[in-house]
Amino acid sequence: MMKTDQPIFRDDFNRNRLFFRLSQETKLTIQSYSKIKNNLFKIQAEKGLYILKGYGEPGDLESIIHFSQLLHKNGFHEGLMYEKFNDGQYLLLEQGFVWVLLKYIVPMRKFSYSKAEDRADGLNTLLNFHHYSKTILPILPSELPQENTVVKWENRLEIFEIHVPFLAKWFNPQVIGEIVYYSHFALNGLMKEYSQTEEVVLHGDVASHNFIRAADNKVYLIDYDLLSVGSAEWDYVQYASRILPFIKWNSSLFQSHSFLIELGKGQPWFRTALSFPMDILREGNHFSHSSGDKRMPSSFANLSYFISTWELRKQFLTNYNNLIQ
Repeated sequence: MMKTDQPIFRDDFNRNRLFFRLSQETKLTIQSYSKIKNNLFKIQAEKGLYILKGYGEPGDLESIIHFSQLLHKNGFHEGLMYEKFNDGQYLLLEQGFVWVLLKYIVPMRKFSYSKAEDRADGLNTLLNFHHYSKTILPILPSELPQENTVVKWENRLEIFEIHVPFLAKWFNPQVIGEIVYYSHFALNGLMKEYSQTEEVVLHGDVASHNFIRAADNKVYLIDYDLLSVGSAEWDYVQYASRILPFIKWNSSLFQSHSFLIELGKGQPWFRTALSFPMDILREGNHFSHSSGDKRMPSSFANLSYFISTWELRKQFLTNYNNLIQ
Protein backbone atom coordinates (compact mmCIF):
# COMPACT_ATOMS: atom_id res chain seq x y z
CA MET A 1 0.00 0.00 0.00
CA MET A 2 1.27 3.45 -0.89
CA LYS A 3 1.51 6.02 1.85
CA THR A 4 1.61 9.79 1.55
CA ASP A 5 2.53 12.39 4.11
CA GLN A 6 -1.12 12.05 5.19
CA PRO A 7 -2.85 8.72 5.90
CA ILE A 8 -4.78 7.37 2.90
CA PHE A 9 -6.64 4.21 2.00
CA ARG A 10 -5.42 1.69 -0.55
CA ASP A 11 -8.06 2.72 -3.09
CA ASP A 12 -6.84 6.33 -2.99
CA PHE A 13 -3.82 5.26 -4.99
CA ASN A 14 -6.04 4.15 -7.88
CA ARG A 15 -7.75 7.55 -7.86
CA ASN A 16 -4.45 9.39 -8.07
CA ARG A 17 -3.85 9.48 -11.80
CA LEU A 18 -0.30 10.75 -11.56
CA PHE A 19 0.97 8.01 -9.30
CA PHE A 20 -1.13 5.38 -11.02
CA ARG A 21 0.58 6.40 -14.29
CA LEU A 22 3.93 6.38 -12.56
CA SER A 23 3.39 2.84 -11.31
CA GLN A 24 2.50 1.78 -14.84
CA GLU A 25 5.34 3.62 -16.57
CA THR A 26 8.19 2.54 -14.27
CA LYS A 27 9.48 -0.65 -12.74
CA LEU A 28 9.43 0.95 -9.31
CA THR A 29 7.46 -0.47 -6.43
CA ILE A 30 6.36 2.77 -4.80
CA GLN A 31 5.92 2.51 -1.05
CA SER A 32 5.19 6.12 -0.12
CA TYR A 33 5.54 9.70 -1.26
CA SER A 34 5.53 13.17 0.24
CA LYS A 35 4.56 16.41 -1.45
CA ILE A 36 7.25 19.11 -1.43
CA LYS A 37 5.48 21.47 -3.85
CA ASN A 38 2.53 21.12 -6.22
CA ASN A 39 4.91 19.89 -8.91
CA LEU A 40 7.54 18.25 -6.71
CA PHE A 41 7.34 14.93 -4.84
CA LYS A 42 9.77 12.80 -2.88
CA ILE A 43 9.17 9.09 -3.47
CA GLN A 44 10.18 6.10 -1.39
CA ALA A 45 10.44 2.95 -3.49
CA GLU A 46 11.86 -0.48 -2.82
CA LYS A 47 14.95 0.46 -4.83
CA GLY A 48 15.54 3.72 -2.96
CA LEU A 49 14.51 7.38 -2.95
CA TYR A 50 13.50 9.42 -5.99
CA ILE A 51 12.31 12.91 -6.90
CA LEU A 52 9.37 13.43 -9.26
CA LYS A 53 9.37 16.93 -10.75
CA GLY A 54 6.80 18.46 -13.09
CA TYR A 55 7.32 21.27 -15.59
CA GLY A 56 4.47 23.40 -16.91
CA GLU A 57 6.76 24.78 -19.60
CA PRO A 58 9.33 22.10 -20.49
CA GLY A 59 11.45 24.48 -22.59
CA ASP A 60 14.87 22.91 -23.22
CA LEU A 61 14.21 20.01 -20.86
CA GLU A 62 15.18 17.33 -23.37
CA SER A 63 18.51 19.07 -24.02
CA ILE A 64 19.13 19.40 -20.28
CA ILE A 65 18.49 15.68 -19.72
CA HIS A 66 20.70 14.74 -22.65
CA PHE A 67 23.46 16.96 -21.27
CA SER A 68 23.13 15.45 -17.80
CA GLN A 69 23.37 11.89 -19.10
CA LEU A 70 26.40 12.68 -21.28
CA LEU A 71 28.08 14.46 -18.38
CA HIS A 72 27.65 11.43 -16.13
CA LYS A 73 28.74 9.00 -18.84
CA ASN A 74 31.94 10.97 -19.37
CA GLY A 75 32.98 11.07 -15.72
CA PHE A 76 31.09 13.75 -13.77
CA HIS A 77 29.24 11.81 -11.08
CA GLU A 78 28.30 14.68 -8.74
CA GLY A 79 25.25 15.79 -10.69
CA LEU A 80 21.67 14.89 -11.57
CA MET A 81 20.69 11.41 -12.74
CA TYR A 82 17.41 11.06 -14.65
CA GLU A 83 15.52 7.77 -14.79
CA LYS A 84 13.96 6.32 -17.94
CA PHE A 85 10.31 5.34 -18.10
CA ASN A 86 9.21 2.02 -19.58
CA ASP A 87 9.03 3.43 -23.10
CA GLY A 88 12.71 4.38 -22.93
CA GLN A 89 11.93 8.09 -22.68
CA TYR A 90 12.72 10.47 -19.82
CA LEU A 91 9.51 12.54 -20.00
CA LEU A 92 6.04 11.66 -18.79
CA LEU A 93 3.07 13.85 -19.79
CA GLU A 94 0.28 13.90 -17.21
CA GLN A 95 -2.21 16.46 -15.86
CA GLY A 96 -0.79 19.34 -17.89
CA PHE A 97 2.78 18.82 -16.70
CA VAL A 98 5.84 17.16 -18.15
CA TRP A 99 7.28 14.98 -15.40
CA VAL A 100 10.82 13.72 -14.88
CA LEU A 101 12.05 11.16 -12.39
CA LEU A 102 15.44 11.65 -10.71
CA LYS A 103 17.54 9.75 -8.23
CA TYR A 104 17.27 11.47 -4.84
CA ILE A 105 20.62 12.64 -3.45
CA VAL A 106 20.49 11.98 0.28
CA PRO A 107 21.91 15.02 2.12
CA MET A 108 24.24 14.72 5.07
CA ARG A 109 23.46 18.28 6.14
CA LYS A 110 22.53 21.59 4.56
CA PHE A 111 25.22 23.03 2.29
CA SER A 112 26.15 26.56 3.37
CA TYR A 113 28.51 29.22 2.08
CA SER A 114 29.11 30.22 5.68
CA LYS A 115 31.22 27.05 6.06
CA ALA A 116 34.78 27.21 4.68
CA GLU A 117 34.64 23.50 3.83
CA ASP A 118 31.52 23.97 1.73
CA ARG A 119 32.88 27.03 -0.07
CA ALA A 120 36.03 25.11 -1.04
CA ASP A 121 34.28 21.86 -1.99
CA GLY A 122 31.54 23.68 -3.89
CA LEU A 123 34.15 25.46 -5.98
CA ASN A 124 35.93 22.17 -6.70
CA THR A 125 32.65 20.61 -7.83
CA LEU A 126 32.03 23.57 -10.13
CA LEU A 127 35.55 23.22 -11.54
CA ASN A 128 34.90 19.54 -12.28
CA PHE A 129 31.52 20.41 -13.81
CA HIS A 130 33.26 22.76 -16.24
CA HIS A 131 36.07 20.30 -16.96
CA TYR A 132 33.69 17.54 -18.02
CA SER A 133 31.18 19.83 -19.71
CA LYS A 134 33.99 21.15 -21.91
CA THR A 135 34.85 17.63 -23.07
CA ILE A 136 31.30 16.89 -24.23
CA LEU A 137 30.66 20.31 -25.78
CA PRO A 138 31.46 19.11 -29.35
CA ILE A 139 28.77 16.41 -29.20
CA LEU A 140 26.05 18.44 -27.48
CA PRO A 141 22.91 19.48 -29.36
CA SER A 142 22.89 23.07 -30.55
CA GLU A 143 19.81 23.98 -28.49
CA LEU A 144 21.84 25.22 -25.52
CA PRO A 145 21.82 29.03 -25.62
CA GLN A 146 24.89 31.24 -25.67
CA GLU A 147 25.78 33.02 -22.43
CA ASN A 148 24.32 36.55 -22.29
CA THR A 149 25.20 37.78 -18.79
CA VAL A 150 25.87 41.39 -19.75
CA VAL A 151 22.47 41.68 -21.44
CA LYS A 152 20.79 40.25 -18.32
CA TRP A 153 22.70 42.69 -16.13
CA GLU A 154 21.76 45.63 -18.35
CA ASN A 155 18.08 44.66 -18.07
CA ARG A 156 18.36 44.19 -14.31
CA LEU A 157 19.97 47.63 -13.93
CA GLU A 158 17.34 49.26 -16.15
CA ILE A 159 14.55 47.89 -13.94
CA PHE A 160 16.42 48.90 -10.77
CA GLU A 161 16.78 52.49 -12.01
CA ILE A 162 13.04 52.69 -12.60
CA HIS A 163 12.52 51.83 -8.93
CA VAL A 164 15.18 54.19 -7.54
CA PRO A 165 12.64 56.77 -6.25
CA PHE A 166 10.79 54.02 -4.38
CA LEU A 167 13.95 52.41 -2.99
CA ALA A 168 15.32 55.79 -1.88
CA LYS A 169 12.34 56.11 0.47
CA TRP A 170 13.29 52.88 2.24
CA PHE A 171 17.08 53.03 2.12
CA ASN A 172 19.89 55.57 2.17
CA PRO A 173 19.47 57.57 -1.06
CA GLN A 174 23.23 58.16 -1.29
CA VAL A 175 23.93 54.42 -1.22
CA ILE A 176 21.22 53.77 -3.81
CA GLY A 177 22.84 56.37 -6.06
CA GLU A 178 26.28 54.81 -5.57
CA ILE A 179 24.91 51.38 -6.46
CA VAL A 180 23.61 52.72 -9.77
CA TYR A 181 26.94 54.48 -10.43
CA TYR A 182 29.04 51.39 -9.69
CA SER A 183 26.72 49.28 -11.85
CA HIS A 184 27.15 51.53 -14.88
CA PHE A 185 30.90 51.78 -14.24
CA ALA A 186 31.24 47.98 -14.21
CA LEU A 187 29.14 47.48 -17.35
CA ASN A 188 31.09 50.14 -19.25
CA GLY A 189 34.33 48.48 -18.16
CA LEU A 190 33.14 45.08 -19.32
CA MET A 191 32.32 46.46 -22.75
CA LYS A 192 35.98 47.49 -23.12
CA GLU A 193 37.76 44.66 -21.28
CA TYR A 194 35.83 41.47 -21.97
CA SER A 195 37.63 38.79 -23.97
CA GLN A 196 36.22 35.35 -24.75
CA THR A 197 38.04 32.43 -23.12
CA GLU A 198 37.67 28.70 -23.75
CA GLU A 199 34.00 27.75 -23.84
CA VAL A 200 32.34 25.39 -21.38
CA VAL A 201 28.76 24.65 -20.46
CA LEU A 202 27.87 27.14 -17.73
CA HIS A 203 25.61 26.11 -14.86
CA GLY A 204 24.14 29.60 -14.55
CA ASP A 205 22.81 29.48 -10.98
CA VAL A 206 25.41 28.60 -8.34
CA ALA A 207 23.25 29.58 -5.37
CA SER A 208 23.91 27.49 -2.27
CA HIS A 209 20.58 25.65 -2.60
CA ASN A 210 21.85 24.12 -5.85
CA PHE A 211 24.66 22.35 -4.01
CA ILE A 212 24.09 19.30 -1.81
CA ARG A 213 26.45 18.02 0.86
CA ALA A 214 25.53 14.38 0.40
CA ALA A 215 25.63 11.47 2.80
CA ASP A 216 28.84 10.27 1.09
CA ASN A 217 30.36 13.69 2.02
CA LYS A 218 30.67 14.65 -1.64
CA VAL A 219 29.23 17.93 -2.88
CA TYR A 220 26.73 17.59 -5.74
CA LEU A 221 25.62 20.30 -8.17
CA ILE A 222 21.95 20.17 -9.18
CA ASP A 223 19.32 22.16 -11.14
CA TYR A 224 20.45 22.58 -14.74
CA ASP A 225 17.57 24.81 -15.85
CA LEU A 226 19.83 27.77 -16.76
CA LEU A 227 22.53 26.05 -18.81
CA SER A 228 24.33 28.07 -21.46
CA VAL A 229 27.59 28.02 -23.40
CA GLY A 230 30.30 30.57 -22.69
CA SER A 231 33.43 31.51 -20.76
CA ALA A 232 33.72 29.59 -17.46
CA GLU A 233 34.61 32.83 -15.65
CA TRP A 234 30.96 33.87 -15.65
CA ASP A 235 30.08 31.03 -13.26
CA TYR A 236 33.07 31.92 -11.08
CA VAL A 237 32.06 35.59 -10.94
CA GLN A 238 28.68 34.48 -9.70
CA TYR A 239 30.21 31.99 -7.25
CA ALA A 240 32.49 34.68 -5.78
CA SER A 241 29.56 37.09 -5.53
CA ARG A 242 27.48 34.43 -3.76
CA ILE A 243 30.08 33.59 -1.11
CA LEU A 244 31.24 37.14 -0.32
CA PRO A 245 28.16 38.17 1.72
CA PHE A 246 28.63 35.06 3.87
CA ILE A 247 32.20 36.05 4.77
CA LYS A 248 31.20 39.73 5.14
CA TRP A 249 33.49 40.73 2.27
CA ASN A 250 36.53 39.71 4.33
CA SER A 251 39.58 39.92 2.07
CA SER A 252 41.64 37.52 4.20
CA LEU A 253 39.00 34.79 4.06
CA PHE A 254 38.55 35.32 0.33
CA GLN A 255 42.29 34.86 -0.27
CA SER A 256 41.92 31.21 0.75
CA HIS A 257 40.23 30.73 -2.62
CA SER A 258 43.46 31.06 -4.57
CA PHE A 259 41.80 29.99 -7.83
CA LEU A 260 39.51 33.05 -7.75
CA ILE A 261 42.47 35.31 -6.95
CA GLU A 262 44.39 33.96 -9.94
CA LEU A 263 41.38 34.50 -12.22
CA GLY A 264 41.42 38.17 -11.30
CA LYS A 265 45.12 38.37 -12.14
CA GLY A 266 44.72 36.60 -15.47
CA GLN A 267 41.46 38.19 -16.64
CA PRO A 268 41.08 41.93 -15.86
CA TRP A 269 37.41 41.76 -16.84
CA PHE A 270 36.82 39.19 -14.08
CA ARG A 271 37.48 41.73 -11.32
CA THR A 272 35.39 44.32 -13.20
CA ALA A 273 32.49 41.87 -13.36
CA LEU A 274 32.94 41.12 -9.66
CA SER A 275 32.31 44.78 -8.88
CA PHE A 276 28.87 44.64 -10.49
CA PRO A 277 26.35 44.41 -7.57
CA MET A 278 24.19 41.72 -9.15
CA ASP A 279 22.79 40.60 -5.80
CA ILE A 280 21.69 44.09 -4.74
CA LEU A 281 19.94 44.73 -8.05
CA ARG A 282 18.24 41.33 -7.86
CA GLU A 283 16.94 41.85 -4.33
CA GLY A 284 16.05 45.48 -5.01
CA ASN A 285 13.91 44.50 -7.99
CA HIS A 286 12.25 41.68 -6.04
CA PHE A 287 11.44 44.05 -3.19
CA SER A 288 10.09 46.74 -5.52
CA HIS A 289 7.84 44.27 -7.35
CA SER A 290 6.48 42.84 -4.09
CA SER A 291 5.95 46.18 -2.34
CA GLY A 292 2.18 45.71 -2.29
CA ASP A 293 2.33 42.37 -0.46
CA LYS A 294 0.72 42.21 2.96
CA ARG A 295 3.75 40.46 4.43
CA MET A 296 7.22 41.95 4.23
CA PRO A 297 9.03 39.96 1.51
CA SER A 298 12.26 38.13 2.32
CA SER A 299 14.01 40.31 -0.25
CA PHE A 300 13.67 43.24 2.18
CA ALA A 301 15.88 41.53 4.78
CA ASN A 302 18.44 40.55 2.14
CA LEU A 303 18.49 44.03 0.63
CA SER A 304 18.76 45.64 4.08
CA TYR A 305 21.83 43.54 4.80
CA PHE A 306 23.47 44.40 1.49
CA ILE A 307 22.80 48.11 2.00
CA SER A 308 24.14 48.03 5.57
CA THR A 309 27.39 46.41 4.40
CA TRP A 310 27.89 48.55 1.30
CA GLU A 311 31.04 50.18 2.71
CA LEU A 312 32.51 46.73 3.49
CA ARG A 313 31.88 45.72 -0.11
CA LYS A 314 33.62 48.81 -1.47
CA GLN A 315 36.59 48.24 0.84
CA PHE A 316 36.83 44.61 -0.28
CA LEU A 317 36.90 45.63 -3.95
CA THR A 318 39.70 48.12 -3.20
CA ASN A 319 41.71 45.46 -1.33
CA TYR A 320 41.05 42.89 -4.07
CA ASN A 321 42.23 45.21 -6.82
CA ASN A 322 45.37 46.05 -4.82
CA LEU A 323 46.05 42.35 -4.23
CA ILE A 324 45.92 41.24 -7.84
CA GLN A 325 47.68 44.21 -9.43
